[in-house]
Amino acid sequence: MKRFNQTPDLSITIHSGGELKGRISESWYIEGRISYLNKTGIGLFTTKEILEKIPSYLYPVVQDGKIGFINSFADVVIPLQYDEFIGEFSSSDSLITVCKEGKWGILNANGIEMLMGEYQSISLIDTQYAIVMNSERQKGIIEIMTKKTTVPFGEYNDLSYYGSLLRASSKQFKGLITPTGKRITPIQYKWIGDVEYGLIRVIIEEKIGEEVIQKWGMIDTQGREILPAIYDNISRIKYGSTTIYANKDHRCIKFDIENLTKKFGIYNNSESK
Repeated sequence: MKRFNQTPDLSITIHSGGELKGRISESWYIEGRISYLNKTGIGLFTTKEILEKIPSYLYPVVQDGKIGFINSFADVVIPLQYDEFIGEFSSSDSLITVCKEGKWGILNANGIEMLMGEYQSISLIDTQYAIVMNSERQKGIIEIMTKKTTVPFGEYNDLSYYGSLLRASSKQFKGLITPTGKRITPIQYKWIGDVEYGLIRVIIEEKIGEEVIQKWGMIDTQGREILPAIYDNISRIKYGSTTIYANKDHRCIKFDIENLTKKFGIYNNSESK
């Protein structure tokens, strides 16, 4: 049984008719806590078996529409007071975003709130940085603990973080940046795909006269060009596949994924999307 956040007091003794019968066991403690939660309407579907199988550091529970969190001993360690949450407490260092009375903030595994109600929206990048929106609906990036602005509000039209990629948009074009604002790529792509085996498909759009032409290419997570943006289309990398297909001038060209990744020293640490 995993031990998260708090350790229960198992020194409680059980008496019957004044006679000492024994000390409460860990299993009895958990079952007793779950029984109490269920009687009060908290975590109606929680069981000991569920808690043992859940890998999370803390587990969300609900009562009367309010959300709180329990540990693996079914102790309520963060009171039920939130209306919404995004993320999960996968470790003691985890952060999630929470909404309380219409205001968003950040919550850590010890129940400490940060930036509550200071921004219109908050989206975590990691445990150090977050994308935030001000009252003028401009997005920027801040360092959570110091509140230092690393990417000024309004520098980009939009900022988004998904699948380990921090995308920045400016005048209909996109690029990759770091949380501190350093550009990984130029802001030149019309579209940036997800990470597939360490590779990212991109589209560059060019206007030639009245005609708008889109060309596909491929980069890695460090912004290095793997395939130049000269193709009419590049296929998704299917799960378990070893081949990428690119079309150019009505011809289909095959590229071996292993050869591409070895050539550029790319190591696959992400799932194919």
